[in-house]
Amino acid sequence: MTRNDLAAGASAGQGKTVIVTGAGTNLGQAMALRLLSDGFNCVLGGLVADELQETVELSGEHRVQATALACDVRLPEDRQRLIELAVEQPGKLFGLVNNAGVFRFRPFFDETLTDWRDTLEINLEAPFFLAQLAIEAMRKNGEGRIVNIASMHGVVGVNNLGRGATMPETTPEDRGPVRCSAYATSKGGLIQLTRELAIAAGRWGITVNAVSPGTVRHKKRHANPATDATDASRMPAPSEQAINEAMNTIAQQTLLGRLGKAEDIAGPVRFLLSDDAAYITGANLVVDGGFTAW
Repeated sequence: MTRNDLAAGASAGQGKTVIVTGAGTNLGQAMALRLLSDGFNCVLGGLVADELQETVELSGEHRVQATALACDVRLPEDRQRLIELAVEQPGKLFGLVNNAGVFRFRPFFDETLTDWRDTLEINLEAPFFLAQLAIEAMRKNGEGRIVNIASMHGVVGVNNLGRGATMPETTPEDRGPVRCSAYATSKGGLIQLTRELAIAAGRWGITVNAVSPGTVRHKKRHANPATDATDASRMPAPSEQAINEAMNTIAQQTLLGRLGKAEDIAGPVRFLLSDDAAYITGANLVVDGGFTAW
């Protein structure tokens, strides 16, 4: 990359504000850092203030473009605060990256109504209502970009055989295979929601697309959070060895022979926020190293 390329990238987002939810760790952090380096003002949303501050610090000289807000996207008042804060930034609200999400796996017969509702509330309901608020602000400008972070498992199912001890076929007391039914359903729904939002918002020059990552090795693991006091006994966390074995198996099933990196996802998200993607809307970009090509 030449000095001119770097200069062009750093100026591309000037005068444009992008909201990134779940910006304190992993994919969200990588996306935020990429956008900040390309000159965007970023409003970073997430549950944990310290994690958001880490993202700000990692952005180095670009930290002046970052504004962090500890918030819970499940709450209407927090979604409103997030949008209002973005509108207050210099320039205009240009983008929304709906990245905040939760992944839970449970024995099939033990997945509860609480599991189901909380997963869909975070992964599907919050993106819709954030997009609704963002589109209302963006349409005054005659342009905007929304990128929903879905999953390859919104496109294809999860194969227990490829996950080893992290998602066994059988469980104690015959509670069925370990599955992630609510998660997969929410991500499939998010892909369809992307199309619906694109249809609604296209008349105002706003594009809406999805990025569906494959398996990414994260620095911080937040998978399988508890929803109630019985979770720990119902589904104890797999061992580090089991996780590593499962990750290696998935890498072997991936055409490129490796797991994804957070930066592999940040790049396509950045593309969908660029002028080069101005004529793309209602699309789902699967970024999985070829895993779903089999």
